[in-house]
Amino acid sequence: MLKDALKIFRLMGLQGIKASVYSCNLILSTIAREKQINLVWLFFKEMLKQKIRPDICTFNIILNSFCFEGKLEKAGYLFKKIEEVGYIPTTVTYNAIVNWFCKMGRFKAALQVIDCLGKKGIMADGKVLTSESTYKTLISGFCEEGKVDVATRIFNKMLDLNLVPSCINYSILIDGHCRNGNTGRASILSNEMEAGGFRPNQISFGALINGYCKVLEMDAAINLVDEMQTRSLLVKHVIYTSLMDECRRKRQDYEALKFLTDMCDSGITPVVVSYSAIINGLCKMGRLNQIREILGRMQKTGVLPNNILYATRIYHICKDGDAMEALKFYTDIYYVGYCANLITRNTLISALCQKWMLIEAEQFMQHTLSMKIDPDLISFHHIINGHSNKGDPLGAFAVYEQMIEMGHHPNIYTFGILLKALCNGGNLNEAKKFFHRILQIPFAVDICTYNILLMELCKFGKLDDSLKLVDKMIENNIIPDMDTYNILLSGFCRKGKILPAIYLSEKMRTKGFFPNLVAYTCLISCLIKEGQLKAASYLFEEMVKKDGIPADVVVYNTLIAGYSRVGLMQKVEKLVSMMQNKGIHPNQATYNILIHAYVKKQKLLKSLDLYKNMIQIGLNPDKLTYHSIILGLCESGMMDIGVKILEKMRLEGVSPDDLIFNLLITKYSEKSEMKIAFKLMNCMRSLQMSPSSDTYDAIVSGLNRKGWFQDSYAILQVMIREGISPKHTHYITMINGACRNGDIWGAFRLRDEMEALGLVPREVAESSMVRGLCKCGKLDEAMLVLDGMFRAGIVPTTATFTTIMNGLCKVAKLDDALYLKNVMEQYDLKLDVITYNVLITGLCCNRHLANALELYEEMKQKKLLPNIATYVVLIAAICKENRVQEGVMLLKDIEDRGFIHPEENAKDLHKRLSDALRRLNMLRNCRKKLLFSGVAVS
Repeated sequence: MLKDALKIFRLMGLQGIKASVYSCNLILSTIAREKQINLVWLFFKEMLKQKIRPDICTFNIILNSFCFEGKLEKAGYLFKKIEEVGYIPTTVTYNAIVNWFCKMGRFKAALQVIDCLGKKGIMADGKVLTSESTYKTLISGFCEEGKVDVATRIFNKMLDLNLVPSCINYSILIDGHCRNGNTGRASILSNEMEAGGFRPNQISFGALINGYCKVLEMDAAINLVDEMQTRSLLVKHVIYTSLMDECRRKRQDYEALKFLTDMCDSGITPVVVSYSAIINGLCKMGRLNQIREILGRMQKTGVLPNNILYATRIYHICKDGDAMEALKFYTDIYYVGYCANLITRNTLISALCQKWMLIEAEQFMQHTLSMKIDPDLISFHHIINGHSNKGDPLGAFAVYEQMIEMGHHPNIYTFGILLKALCNGGNLNEAKKFFHRILQIPFAVDICTYNILLMELCKFGKLDDSLKLVDKMIENNIIPDMDTYNILLSGFCRKGKILPAIYLSEKMRTKGFFPNLVAYTCLISCLIKEGQLKAASYLFEEMVKKDGIPADVVVYNTLIAGYSRVGLMQKVEKLVSMMQNKGIHPNQATYNILIHAYVKKQKLLKSLDLYKNMIQIGLNPDKLTYHSIILGLCESGMMDIGVKILEKMRLEGVSPDDLIFNLLITKYSEKSEMKIAFKLMNCMRSLQMSPSSDTYDAIVSGLNRKGWFQDSYAILQVMIREGISPKHTHYITMINGACRNGDIWGAFRLRDEMEALGLVPREVAESSMVRGLCKCGKLDEAMLVLDGMFRAGIVPTTATFTTIMNGLCKVAKLDDALYLKNVMEQYDLKLDVITYNVLITGLCCNRHLANALELYEEMKQKKLLPNIATYVVLIAAICKENRVQEGVMLLKDIEDRGFIHPEENAKDLHKRLSDALRRLNMLRNCRKKLLFSGVAVS
């Protein structure tokens, strides 16, 4: 039809007939509607050529065409020309300009046009007015830009011009205020709207409800929903979705599900967005079972989840660290036609790599290739980084080669994680070579790359190389950062070089890097390890008070552990109190340190209180916690409760280690409760834990203590079969037991086996046999073995000679005992105090005091200090034989040694010797008690 109209127009022109401007405007508007913009301008030229005078409608059509093309400058130029030639723009003209300025987002220019209208005023013969729709466009535009104040001024200006705003104008402005969080102003505007005769509709109610949801005023939003229902207004799914989304943000999953039910009861079918609001909330709370229920409900109502919903769920499952569940979910939805985008696939690959499921990650990437979706650089980075964290450089470089083959170019991050792979794998030399290679590649190395290698050098203790690397870094115009200095500090502290570390921290300050929390923690930890608790405390005070760095739980734990180690529990309690006053809550490590410290101090009740408190505040005990508690119970003789704690561990899913089992088994073995000890060892095996050497040692010691040598020997055979080397002390104990039971040949067999296993040299094995025979009184057999040792050229130990000499003295074979003393001297074996005491005791008991005193003098000549036992035996013998001169001499020696104080008042010698004997015995008993209590005695 348009072509025919144009033909007729042109024929009329050829015949000199002018078409009316009205007819021309009809043709022009038709051309514009068909978006033939170039033809509009050509037709206008033809009109002018035929001297047809255009009217304002003609210009309005052309103006709209320019605006449609986005040629607002030309439109503005034409607008000026219209006024210059005397045409009066109509509302349509102004609205066209304003609308198009608004559509192009040039609201300021649109406002200038409105201001221009105001300046023109109102003429008597024809009013130039803007319509309500013009203002609606402007208000909407400024609200979209978030300039609600400007939109409000325009709205007020509209009222000043006596233009009546529509319900839409109010709704737009209400929505704008709500988006800015100004629900109070929006509510006032809603009331003004109703006072002006406009009933709020679904749009205005929806805007207000959405606004209240955004500012967390759920009660107000729900009241508005009730008001809508009272006014018989349909609450659409958009409003319900806003309410459910707000419940998601407040983690009120029950209320969100209630809104979903209300929505369905109202006859409104939820859309994907409605379900998404609930599923997003459940994802964040980890409610996987409820998510499955919602997805099932969606399928029943015929609403199919979209890609965004699936991607969101995969993201949250991965965020929760359940990579296997995410992969399983992806597999399920893949078979129903879901095609994940690259971002979702990379999220899944990253989650798999973080769980070290690298085989699954690579298989998944191959799956994406089979789907004709090429992995991007990020995909490869995730897998290379996974191999790097695992310390698998071969795997990392294999994936790197694949990446190159697929046309991806490595960047700084790529080279950094490849270097990390070599470092984490312990390949320091290869890492250094690779680093020097990438140094030749432009823009392949940054500060992070240097720090990776620096950390590895420090880890290996290569501090000189570390300092050289920092110098190299500066040469290459890369300035060390805080991480660089922290790595160096950590390296020095790890090697115990506290002075260079402190010097480095001072040097940092001159470079403008003030030590941060990490640096201070390293220094404090190093000082504590070196036993410098006062210096560590001073540094802590400097950090908090001088530098204003708030301490964290790690620093407090470091100090608490240091003071606990030396038993300064008052300092520990002060630090714990300080932590709590600062609002720093003790963590699991804090409780473990405190519990272990109180156990060491034998304050079991305090440890148990801490254990209970730990559970009450929601901290789960770990292996270290249970180990300390069980240790305390065992030390207090409450092993049965320790076993119950062990059972509690297993029920809570905490796997006990062999240290805990060994602790209990050792204590039960010491108490000779072997039945329970064996039960615990069987429990270890049921948990797929192999008893260690310490486990078997405890069992064997317990069996030997009960004299069950056959069972003990059977356990030793099990140890040998399992490749665990028994201790020679076990064999010696069994040799003693066999000798005591009269099983001499059994003892010899044990000796031979001990020697064959290479547990001890032959002289030790033979000596153990001699001592075993002596202890059970079989001196003749012991002498035969000793004689065999002499013939074999084996020199017995001093302890062996002493043992057999003790046996000989007991049966009054003093000549044989003294003969062995001479043999010892021939073999250049040094006689110790114990050997002399054995001989002196034997001589005194058999009334050979003179010979005993000779040995006493010999001891003094050899610079061997007689002990209390020596003096007690000699005093008893002197008193018995009433040897005055020797008694005086001995008392003087005892006084010189400081064992007793000199007597000022002369007493009877016999009385003085009796007093000395009593005091020496008291001193000996006192020392025994100190030894049993674990105190060192000089």
